[in-house]
Amino acid sequence: MMKLLFSNDWLRDKIATDSDTDVEAGQPLDAPIENMTSRHSRPQVESVAVLADRNIVQLRVALGILVHQLRLRDGLSVAELAERAQVSEDELRQVEHDPHYTARPRLIFQLSTFFKVSLSTLSQMSGSTHTVERLLYNESVKYAAHSDDVSSLTQEARDLLDAYVALLNERSQA
Repeated sequence: MMKLLFSNDWLRDKIATDSDTDVEAGQPLDAPIENMTSRHSRPQVESVAVLADRNIVQLRVALGILVHQLRLRDGLSVAELAERAQVSEDELRQVEHDPHYTARPRLIFQLSTFFKVSLSTLSQMSGSTHTVERLLYNESVKYAAHSDDVSSLTQEARDLLDAYVALLNERSQA
């Protein structure tokens, strides 16, 4: 078990006095440490985070890149994806290009079904949830930062995309 290096009083004071600090979700601060474990014996405060607006924008950028690259992987135009996934072309364009756009739940559900990517994962990436798995956030932002805006995907980019999608689906089942 991981030992915390700060007290509950220190954390309460930090939350109250520093509005720029991202506060993590989990058990209440007065819960015993031994109750803060998941089925994998990791503290919950490490695995889930409450995101600030700037972090939600970063996740939406990652969602846009993911949708764009999945569409390219499948050789689809925006119009073709919209028709096959039964969603609006305008909404797809918004998701791919506007990180301030909040995708509607129906769009996220349809994309999840069409691309066979976890609904929970896409919902978190869309910013429609207030808490996000820390690993999902970190991997999504890292993936987006290393993804080029390309008109076609190389085999290496396809392999990375497939590995990323597998990770997203694996995280939702953990």
